[in-house]
Amino acid sequence: MPRTVKLAEAPPPDGLTPAPDRDEIDRRLADAFGEARRAYAVSPILAPLFDRMAEFVLRGGKRLRPRLCLASYRIVSGQPDPPPGPVWLAAASLELFHAFMLVHDDLIDGSTLRRDRPTLHESLRLGADEPGSTAAGKRAADLGLLAGDLLCALGTRMIHRSGLDDDALGRAGRLISDMLVETGLGEALDVMADDCPLDRLAEGPLVEAYLRKTARYTVSGPMVLGATIAGAGPGVCQALDRFGDLLGFGYQVQNDLASLGEDPEYGDHADLDGGKRTYVLWAAYQALSPAGRRALAEALGAPPSLERRYRMLDLIRSAGAVEHCQDRLAAAQREAVAVLRASRLDAVQRRSFIALVELFHLKRRPTAAMVTRARSTALEL
Repeated sequence: MPRTVKLAEAPPPDGLTPAPDRDEIDRRLADAFGEARRAYAVSPILAPLFDRMAEFVLRGGKRLRPRLCLASYRIVSGQPDPPPGPVWLAAASLELFHAFMLVHDDLIDGSTLRRDRPTLHESLRLGADEPGSTAAGKRAADLGLLAGDLLCALGTRMIHRSGLDDDALGRAGRLISDMLVETGLGEALDVMADDCPLDRLAEGPLVEAYLRKTARYTVSGPMVLGATIAGAGPGVCQALDRFGDLLGFGYQVQNDLASLGEDPEYGDHADLDGGKRTYVLWAAYQALSPAGRRALAEALGAPPSLERRYRMLDLIRSAGAVEHCQDRLAAAQREAVAVLRASRLDAVQRRSFIALVELFHLKRRPTAAMVTRARSTALEL
């Protein structure tokens, strides 16, 4: 059973996700890649692909999922000291599953950049003898798909070799299997919404896609994994699952808003240029007048361009969609706190989980570029 600690002993937020965690997670990942490469990729033909996979995983990222898993373990176990080795490996495996999903997501979206550097399939194309050829692009996409599959397999391998006891490993395996199925279904919902007419876009399926594609493997799954390894009962895990779903939904909406806040004239704007059916786009359409809705539909149907980006940002701003999403974020955060208050967690544990909300920056205000435009085209819609 988890140890109950006094209020004065509650670890501060920095103690739940200390900075050295990132280095330790990366060390565990690098060791796992090195061991697997020696076991499976000694061939000079396969070794470069394996090295690109390792570089893709280790070159950046917040390590949010492993950090949440470790924080949840610390909170439920009542032990803020460095967790045991098997817990580190179980947490680090989440980064491999995340990388697997990113690789496939980049292929689906046709993205060439990830974290300001080439995506995995794009790096494979650029490394070909004739990177501009159709054959090189096809081969890179095929290898990227396979690399994603391999990353999923390596994540499974890592957790099964973590050293967790049989009971904990069984619970963790079931949880991760469910998490991966949920994420795949969420991705399918996301793809099926890509060309959905705005007048048929409904809030329910959008929220379901956000929960399945983002919340379950970004927040709910990692937190419940850490808690279940620490010995949490079903009631606590159910509360954390709902708490994580609410935070995860907010996290995805926050990302949507942040992408709108980037300078329209620079960089990759996948949501705007691809006409991504996001929650903020749905909110804009609901609030616009009939003329505004027609203008938004026309903008979505036009070829990607700088002017199209500005026009869509204008329409989103004039609809008050940013403010609507901010209100929705605040409501999700309030509900998440209420879920914890009604749970079987003690006061110290509840306070510690609430402190983790800061990792998601749900209170952050949008940048000026999100709510204003750099060009003057007055719209009265």
